[in-house]
Amino acid sequence: MRLLGWEPMPWQREILETAFEIDPATGLLWYSEIVIIVPRQSGKSSLVIPWGVHRMLMWPDRQYLLYIAQTRDKALEKLEEEHHHRIAASVFKSQLRPNRRGNTLHLSNGSESMRFRNGSKWAIDAPTEDAGHGGTLGLTIGDEIFAQKDDRLEAALMPATTAVDDAQSMWISTVGYSKTKSPFLWKKAEAGRSRVELLRADPSLLNAQRMRSLYIEYSADPKADPDDPVTWWSCMPALGYTTNQTKIAAFRESMQGGFLRPFLNWWQDDLELAWKIPKERWEHEAVVDPGSEVARDEVVYVIDVAPESAWASIAVAGIRTDTKVHLEVLADAPGTDWILDGDPTLGEDGVPGIVDLVREAPGPVYLEHRAAGFLLPKLLEAGIDARVMTAANIAVAGPGLLDAVLNHDVVHLGQDELTEALKSASTKATDAGWKWIRGKSMRPVSALVAITYARQMLAELLPDLAYDPIAAFRAANGTTKEAG
Repeated sequence: MRLLGWEPMPWQREILETAFEIDPATGLLWYSEIVIIVPRQSGKSSLVIPWGVHRMLMWPDRQYLLYIAQTRDKALEKLEEEHHHRIAASVFKSQLRPNRRGNTLHLSNGSESMRFRNGSKWAIDAPTEDAGHGGTLGLTIGDEIFAQKDDRLEAALMPATTAVDDAQSMWISTVGYSKTKSPFLWKKAEAGRSRVELLRADPSLLNAQRMRSLYIEYSADPKADPDDPVTWWSCMPALGYTTNQTKIAAFRESMQGGFLRPFLNWWQDDLELAWKIPKERWEHEAVVDPGSEVARDEVVYVIDVAPESAWASIAVAGIRTDTKVHLEVLADAPGTDWILDGDPTLGEDGVPGIVDLVREAPGPVYLEHRAAGFLLPKLLEAGIDARVMTAANIAVAGPGLLDAVLNHDVVHLGQDELTEALKSASTKATDAGWKWIRGKSMRPVSALVAITYARQMLAELLPDLAYDPIAAFRAANGTTKEAG
């Protein structure tokens, strides 16, 4: 770490001293799996990179490292901007083997990697069930694994590590947005917590041969005050080293509910906000229909993107046979690189792209410029009828959805993406009413924002659907237009 320019923080030193303990019977590493759940801004990269370099250079035989992030694009970004950048700027640069052009970062499409003079290789892959096929792995690193939907990635990697006696798998992440959205990470957390409790009850089990997993979690007590600096000091191991209390206080003030997951490592499932759209109304039998379908040709799509492009969603609104508005989330996944053409590797069945969706059922695609405006040139280039919503559209979309739900004018499928978003969504008052706030909600609410905007833009497209508060007032009082 020092040769790479970092002084180990106490939490990092403690992990390294434990993770590299030796089995006295074999002389090999004791731990084969290391699970680390730690808040943001804690120094994950300054732990991962030295760990990887150590594996690449300090074994008698050449080693293979596979690094996996939320998506392949994220893994490539880390490889280029962090891993290679740091190693190439250190004394270890001389250990990198250049390609024919003299570059020490090999960027052949589909096999991006760093290669070392001793034959070791540091590569990336997509988080799919095909990851790691075709070779033996000494170290696998799964970074920010909250995006993994199931254990297919782990099942794919395990066979590739069996041929290396002291292979290690590291899973390092902040907690997921919810236990249902991040089942793989939650399974690791649940198992790790139970193991800790077992060892506290009987420390002698620590020497059991089956205890080969190391679990580390830094999270605040669920009952702690999120505004109290004492809470921050209890769960942020980099506080006082690479960050300070003033910065954390600024994050807390600006992010509000969005602060709780990345900085306190609180699962959203354990927290409950008052639903802006009442739960009993959202789940009413007149509003939920798993078999709902669009009956008319007119449809409207909306693409919404979470802060920092961490998550994105595509929603559609259309008219049913009973003239109610059908609302549906068509795609909901991490990152944004899949939006145009989809990605068959994300989720259980992959996610569709907007190009194919529009080809199958033509309709305009709307987006909010502030959140997703960067997609506009690509959408237009792809021949998509992409349009930017106006401030007036945005201002009335939230109140419009609430009114439509209360009056049973819309129907949704009961999708988990929407229910989970509603549980944690924060709102902000505006001159016209209120709107969803992406950055201050406890999890990405892009799916909820997308269907909210889709309903509004369908009403704009089909004026007969638009809500007329004066007409509603007359109808409620049994008066006619003339009488009014």
